[in-house]
Amino acid sequence: MTTPFALLDPTITTDGESVEVRFEQHYDSGAADLWDAVTDPERLARWFAPVEGRFGVGEAFTICFDDGDVPECRVIECVAPQRFSFEWPHASGATVVTAEVRPDGDGSVLVLTHARLGRSQAAGYAAGWDAYLRLLTDHLAGREPQNWWEHFGAAQKAYAERLG
Repeated sequence: MTTPFALLDPTITTDGESVEVRFEQHYDSGAADLWDAVTDPERLARWFAPVEGRFGVGEAFTICFDDGDVPECRVIECVAPQRFSFEWPHASGATVVTAEVRPDGDGSVLVLTHARLGRSQAAGYAAGWDAYLRLLTDHLAGREPQNWWEHFGAAQKAYAERLG
């Protein structure tokens, strides 16, 4: 399948029914700014979704997606300003999202991993992260954001084919 854009090309690892999707993206923004963009609720609302709650280890926060999905997540690790991990609940069990930020020359790198995904949900989450990371790129560059839904739809089909 050909998409109207290049996918961000994450590493996708499978182990039976469990799937891990790992994106590694370079940004022209410094590491402190990138960390702030992926952990500050006000900035998350600009490119990801509004979040409410507390971000300390063991504490909970809710992601308020515009489609009505409101998962209550639990922080399992926070080593500011480098690594943040949380459990994202699903009917089939909790998945784990980890964001790692590191300096890279004049910019920085975000390694975003979503682990413990079921095979049936992996393409949708890979496509969602692909679309959200594009919005993060736009946010950091001060550009008008791309159309998330348009990108998500095309990316979901491509990831579904990739995952078989």
